[in-house]
Amino acid sequence: MTDAPTTRPLPWSDDVEQIQPDEAEHIRRCIDSMHRTNAMTFDLHRHGVRATHAKSHGILRGTLTVHDDLPPELAQGLFATGGARHDVVLRLATESGQLDDDRKPNARGLSLKVFDVAGEMLEPGTTTQDLLFNTLPILPPGTAQKFMELAEIRERNFSDENAMAAEVAARPDGQTMTSFSRLVGNVHPLAHAYYTQGAFGYGDHVAKIAIYPDTAEQEALAERTVGEDDDSSVLRALVESWTTDRETVFDVRVQLRTSESMPVEDASVDWDQSESPYRSVATVRLPPQQPYSNARRVFADDRLAFRPWHGLATHRPLGSVNRLRRAAYEELGHQRTDLNAVEGTTMRSVDELPD
Repeated sequence: MTDAPTTRPLPWSDDVEQIQPDEAEHIRRCIDSMHRTNAMTFDLHRHGVRATHAKSHGILRGTLTVHDDLPPELAQGLFATGGARHDVVLRLATESGQLDDDRKPNARGLSLKVFDVAGEMLEPGTTTQDLLFNTLPILPPGTAQKFMELAEIRERNFSDENAMAAEVAARPDGQTMTSFSRLVGNVHPLAHAYYTQGAFGYGDHVAKIAIYPDTAEQEALAERTVGEDDDSSVLRALVESWTTDRETVFDVRVQLRTSESMPVEDASVDWDQSESPYRSVATVRLPPQQPYSNARRVFADDRLAFRPWHGLATHRPLGSVNRLRRAAYEELGHQRTDLNAVEGTTMRSVDELPD
């Protein structure tokens, strides 16, 4: 476990969030634009997909176990009780809202649903802690306004990827906004580290959360790079080849906010890990299994929902992008299930996941 840093985490305060000018309008415009883009995507495939992280590479079940004897600043919320064990479902995907060719470098995503969580919940009636991660530690459109602007650029250039890329690159913040397309290392999905990007409440503090490969064998999967000779859905095949007869292990880590230079309202700013390193709090273990059977694929792609606001009040999502996500995930999730004429589910038990 990482040694405790000498800098103490900042305490939680009710003014850690600041509503941004015209934020409600930006959120509404962003969701409306994504609705229209989703409809165009449906016309291409005659099937509704997620507005982001559309293409699945595997869905796995396993357990999360909280480490014993965590220091007080880490023993918060979901991680308050050492030795606590929860069932989990984990989904691997690619960032964009299109069914992209896996040979195209892009950010990858990991979603984690933790079951049987006790405590005050943000959404009454829910019993899971949903955590959504990405291979980039920042979110390039770090505010609701910038996310709206990017959504509208994607909409008006829906049929011209080069024009979309040029318009984004021409922005004053183009260097940051094009971070996803400049990611290097198109490798095995189980070899990545994944980050929440935005900030969350963490009991008495504020934090970001990450999940890292936890065995040398799994880290070594990064040596398998994706090339032009691979199949367009090679990432699913790579996940399947590993998980069918091997255990997969991830280390859950927390980065506590220790300075005012670590913003909450702008998720495009990376928090300095030399000042506040990610520290281990739990282990996720996924036993050998078939990650993408037909039944599991249909369940995960058409019915299953991961939503950032399904979780403990002590882990409240923070910042304007997370406030955007509260409405966006709800509305766009309903659009997906309506287009596919299925009933959505957020799951209450890991046993609902088909084999």
